[in-house]
Amino acid sequence: MESENKYINKVHEAKIEEYVLYLKKLVYFATEDAGSRKFFEFSEILESVFAYSNNFYDTMARKRHMIEEFMFLIPNMAFYLSVGFFTGLKNKENAKDIEMCIDRLSKKTENLTGELTDVLIDNKEKIDIIEEVNIES
Repeated sequence: MESENKYINKVHEAKIEEYVLYLKKLVYFATEDAGSRKFFEFSEILESVFAYSNNFYDTMARKRHMIEEFMFLIPNMAFYLSVGFFTGLKNKENAKDIEMCIDRLSKKTENLTGELTDVLIDNKEKIDIIEEVNIES
């Protein structure tokens, strides 16, 4: 049974969902010739990333200073999970394709990190403004 994934806000959700879809497409491409279960196995492992993330979110809700760590948790864990998975698939016949997948994922993850940093800055600025208004009231 799949649970609903937790996010900081709608922008965070949209960016993570877009990233995960891209990641799944790369893995699907990489596993086309690796047997029918490989993509399913990857998906199961990826679900553990979301389960961990959801548990972390529940902890973070009580400790607001952890928002930065949570913002980047899924992309970081999914990136390293995927690089390991790709490496396990790599052989003489598919080495160039696997290296291309890792390279594309690296670039996508780097771009996402920048985008999430912007979301984090925007979120912090909103919190600062609200706190300032509350102090002045």
